[in-house]
Amino acid sequence: MVAEMLADAPKEFVFDGGPLWRPERALDSLHRAGLEGQVPEFRANLAAAQVPARRKWLEQRLASFFVLFNPTREVDSRAFAVWNDEMARLLGDLPHDILAWSIDQAIKVSNHGFMPSVGEIRAIADPLVLSRAQQIDRLRQLADALANPDACAERDKRRRERELHAAHMARADGSEP
Repeated sequence: MVAEMLADAPKEFVFDGGPLWRPERALDSLHRAGLEGQVPEFRANLAAAQVPARRKWLEQRLASFFVLFNPTREVDSRAFAVWNDEMARLLGDLPHDILAWSIDQAIKVSNHGFMPSVGEIRAIADPLVLSRAQQIDRLRQLADALANPDACAERDKRRRERELHAAHMARADGSEP
Protein backbone atom coordinates (compact mmCIF):
# COMPACT_ATOMS: atom_id res chain seq x y z
CA MET A 1 0.00 0.00 0.00
CA VAL A 2 2.68 2.48 1.00
CA ALA A 3 4.81 1.60 -2.02
CA GLU A 4 1.82 2.43 -4.23
CA MET A 5 1.56 5.85 -2.62
CA LEU A 6 5.22 6.54 -3.40
CA ALA A 7 5.03 5.42 -7.02
CA ASP A 8 4.01 7.62 -9.92
CA ALA A 9 0.26 7.59 -10.49
CA PRO A 10 -0.87 6.22 -13.83
CA LYS A 11 -1.25 8.98 -16.43
CA GLU A 12 -4.94 8.23 -16.88
CA PHE A 13 -5.59 9.56 -13.36
CA VAL A 14 -3.84 12.89 -13.91
CA PHE A 15 -6.28 15.24 -15.59
CA ASP A 16 -4.69 18.61 -14.96
CA GLY A 17 -1.31 18.11 -16.62
CA GLY A 18 0.47 18.24 -13.26
CA PRO A 19 3.18 15.91 -12.05
CA LEU A 20 2.38 12.21 -11.79
CA TRP A 21 3.20 12.15 -8.07
CA ARG A 22 2.22 14.79 -5.55
CA PRO A 23 2.63 14.76 -1.78
CA GLU A 24 -0.94 15.87 -1.17
CA ARG A 25 -2.45 13.14 -3.33
CA ALA A 26 -0.29 10.54 -1.59
CA LEU A 27 -1.22 11.91 1.84
CA ASP A 28 -4.91 11.73 0.99
CA SER A 29 -4.53 8.08 -0.02
CA LEU A 30 -2.54 7.28 3.12
CA HIS A 31 -5.18 9.10 5.19
CA ARG A 32 -7.97 6.96 3.67
CA ALA A 33 -5.93 3.85 4.53
CA GLY A 34 -5.27 5.07 8.08
CA LEU A 35 -1.51 5.21 7.49
CA GLU A 36 -0.84 8.94 7.28
CA GLY A 37 0.53 9.11 10.83
CA GLN A 38 3.11 6.42 10.09
CA VAL A 39 5.02 8.42 7.46
CA PRO A 40 7.97 9.21 9.79
CA GLU A 41 8.29 5.52 10.71
CA PHE A 42 8.16 4.44 7.07
CA ARG A 43 10.84 6.99 6.22
CA ALA A 44 13.12 5.89 9.09
CA ASN A 45 12.75 2.21 8.19
CA LEU A 46 13.50 2.77 4.52
CA ALA A 47 16.47 5.00 5.29
CA ALA A 48 17.82 2.34 7.67
CA ALA A 49 17.66 -0.21 4.84
CA GLN A 50 20.14 1.91 2.85
CA VAL A 51 23.07 0.63 4.90
CA PRO A 52 25.56 -1.09 2.60
CA ALA A 53 26.06 -4.82 2.89
CA ARG A 54 28.60 -5.90 5.49
CA ARG A 55 31.93 -6.52 3.80
CA LYS A 56 32.40 -9.87 5.58
CA TRP A 57 29.02 -11.13 4.34
CA LEU A 58 29.77 -10.00 0.80
CA GLU A 59 33.20 -11.60 0.77
CA GLN A 60 31.75 -14.89 2.04
CA ARG A 61 28.96 -14.81 -0.52
CA LEU A 62 31.40 -14.11 -3.32
CA ALA A 63 33.78 -16.83 -2.11
CA SER A 64 31.07 -19.47 -2.33
CA PHE A 65 30.34 -18.44 -5.91
CA PHE A 66 34.00 -18.37 -6.84
CA VAL A 67 34.31 -22.01 -5.84
CA LEU A 68 30.91 -22.99 -7.25
CA PHE A 69 31.51 -21.43 -10.64
CA ASN A 70 35.16 -22.49 -10.90
CA PRO A 71 35.07 -25.49 -13.27
CA THR A 72 38.23 -27.09 -11.89
CA ARG A 73 37.34 -26.46 -8.25
CA GLU A 74 41.00 -25.62 -7.80
CA VAL A 75 41.56 -22.17 -6.40
CA ASP A 76 44.70 -20.07 -6.63
CA SER A 77 44.55 -18.24 -3.32
CA ARG A 78 46.25 -15.11 -4.69
CA ALA A 79 43.95 -14.87 -7.72
CA PHE A 80 40.97 -15.49 -5.48
CA ALA A 81 42.02 -12.77 -3.00
CA VAL A 82 42.41 -10.20 -5.78
CA TRP A 83 39.12 -11.19 -7.42
CA ASN A 84 37.19 -11.23 -4.14
CA ASP A 85 38.59 -7.90 -2.99
CA GLU A 86 37.82 -6.20 -6.30
CA MET A 87 34.29 -7.61 -6.52
CA ALA A 88 33.59 -6.57 -2.93
CA ARG A 89 34.94 -3.08 -3.61
CA LEU A 90 32.77 -2.62 -6.69
CA LEU A 91 29.60 -3.97 -5.07
CA GLY A 92 30.14 -2.91 -1.47
CA ASP A 93 28.19 0.34 -1.69
CA LEU A 94 24.90 -1.42 -2.36
CA PRO A 95 22.32 -1.94 0.39
CA HIS A 96 22.33 -5.50 1.71
CA ASP A 97 18.80 -6.48 0.65
CA ILE A 98 19.19 -5.05 -2.84
CA LEU A 99 22.61 -6.63 -3.31
CA ALA A 100 21.51 -10.08 -2.11
CA TRP A 101 18.45 -10.04 -4.38
CA SER A 102 20.43 -8.72 -7.34
CA ILE A 103 23.10 -11.40 -7.04
CA ASP A 104 20.39 -14.07 -6.94
CA GLN A 105 18.62 -12.60 -9.96
CA ALA A 106 21.85 -12.27 -11.94
CA ILE A 107 22.65 -15.92 -11.29
CA LYS A 108 19.15 -17.00 -12.31
CA VAL A 109 19.40 -15.26 -15.68
CA SER A 110 23.05 -16.05 -16.33
CA ASN A 111 23.32 -17.85 -19.64
CA HIS A 112 27.06 -18.37 -19.69
CA GLY A 113 27.48 -20.66 -16.69
CA PHE A 114 29.88 -18.32 -14.89
CA MET A 115 29.58 -16.07 -11.89
CA PRO A 116 27.73 -12.95 -13.00
CA SER A 117 29.91 -9.93 -13.56
CA VAL A 118 29.78 -6.75 -11.53
CA GLY A 119 28.01 -5.12 -14.47
CA GLU A 120 25.32 -7.82 -14.59
CA ILE A 121 24.68 -7.52 -10.86
CA ARG A 122 24.67 -3.71 -10.93
CA ALA A 123 22.33 -3.67 -13.94
CA ILE A 124 19.76 -5.23 -11.64
CA ALA A 125 20.71 -3.37 -8.43
CA ASP A 126 21.25 0.20 -9.63
CA PRO A 127 17.63 0.85 -10.74
CA LEU A 128 16.44 -0.49 -7.38
CA VAL A 129 18.82 1.83 -5.53
CA LEU A 130 17.52 4.80 -7.55
CA SER A 131 13.93 3.78 -6.88
CA ARG A 132 14.58 3.52 -3.16
CA ALA A 133 16.26 6.95 -3.12
CA GLN A 134 13.17 8.36 -4.83
CA GLN A 135 10.91 6.68 -2.26
CA ILE A 136 12.95 8.12 0.61
CA ASP A 137 12.80 11.58 -0.96
CA ARG A 138 9.05 11.28 -1.41
CA LEU A 139 8.65 10.21 2.22
CA ARG A 140 10.65 13.32 3.16
CA GLN A 141 8.25 15.43 1.12
CA LEU A 142 5.31 13.77 2.87
CA ALA A 143 6.86 14.43 6.29
CA ASP A 144 7.51 18.06 5.31
CA ALA A 145 3.89 18.46 4.21
CA LEU A 146 2.67 16.93 7.47
CA ALA A 147 4.85 19.36 9.45
CA ASN A 148 3.64 22.43 7.55
CA PRO A 149 0.71 24.03 9.44
CA ASP A 150 -0.60 25.84 6.34
CA ALA A 151 -0.57 22.65 4.29
CA CYS A 152 -2.30 20.77 7.12
CA ALA A 153 -5.05 23.39 7.33
CA GLU A 154 -5.54 23.31 3.55
CA ARG A 155 -5.59 19.49 3.57
CA ASP A 156 -8.21 19.41 6.36
CA LYS A 157 -10.35 21.95 4.52
CA ARG A 158 -10.12 19.99 1.26
CA ARG A 159 -11.05 16.73 3.02
CA ARG A 160 -14.05 18.32 4.78
CA GLU A 161 -15.26 19.74 1.47
CA ARG A 162 -14.85 16.35 -0.19
CA GLU A 163 -16.85 14.68 2.60
CA LEU A 164 -19.60 17.29 2.37
CA HIS A 165 -19.74 16.86 -1.41
CA ALA A 166 -19.96 13.07 -1.08
CA ALA A 167 -22.74 13.37 1.51
CA HIS A 168 -24.62 15.82 -0.74
CA MET A 169 -24.30 13.51 -3.74
CA ALA A 170 -25.51 10.55 -1.68
CA ARG A 171 -28.61 12.53 -0.61
CA ALA A 172 -29.19 13.70 -4.17
CA ASP A 173 -29.26 10.22 -5.65
CA GLY A 174 -31.44 8.91 -2.80
CA SER A 175 -28.92 6.52 -1.34
CA GLU A 176 -28.98 8.41 1.96
CA PRO A 177 -32.08 9.87 3.64
